[in-house]
Amino acid sequence: MSVPRATDPTMPTAQQTARVNPMRPPADSPRTAAQALAVFWRHPSVWLLLAGFVGVTGWRLVEAPLGWLDVALVVAVWAVFPFVEWVVHVHMLHFRPVQLGRWRIDFYLPRTHRRHHAEPWNLHWVFIPRHVHVLVLGGMLLSLLATDMGRPWLLTIYAAFLIQGLHYEWVHYLAHIHWQPRLAYYARRVREHRYHHFRHERLWWGVSRGLADVWLGTAPDVKAVARSDGTTDLGIKG
Repeated sequence: MSVPRATDPTMPTAQQTARVNPMRPPADSPRTAAQALAVFWRHPSVWLLLAGFVGVTGWRLVEAPLGWLDVALVVAVWAVFPFVEWVVHVHMLHFRPVQLGRWRIDFYLPRTHRRHHAEPWNLHWVFIPRHVHVLVLGGMLLSLLATDMGRPWLLTIYAAFLIQGLHYEWVHYLAHIHWQPRLAYYARRVREHRYHHFRHERLWWGVSRGLADVWLGTAPDVKAVARSDGTTDLGIKG
């Protein structure tokens, strides 16, 4: 993926961009750990992911004894998740509507994500929509009921995926509030996600993890990137 570079001396710097389109949350954003956690736990997405994780993990524990393969599967999911996150963000959340004659092909999920870019500090648009949980959790349940021999390993994969999804929600939420844990990892994730919102919407696709951006070259030095005009509407009208 090509990186728009700020070679023109008249282009705004990252600091100038932040002043034009502030990267700092509004004054009423949660400012303490207690406030942040109170707001986070009010959102249905968090409870759905947690309930799914607890249910799948409990099912796994009664299905068969844990072994080395479970550890290997958890590590594999951990390694693959950044790339899943990257692909979903690029190709699903930033899906561009297709016009076929009188018909416009678009979907609810990318529409809500465009609303998220238009109102980045509105926490209503930060969390995964509930219909996505219905589809994902429902699909998981159906696949588990349809198999028998490989069910324990599938349960391990789903448990690892769901806890990664919960972490995704946490990191994404942190990027859109004032309070942050005092950890360098989260500071970087928050900073790069705000670059995605306020510097260039086609870069810094990783949210909870940045590995895919590093491998795929989509996390450049922000000082070398020209400010995009599409951060709030993704270049999509209507």
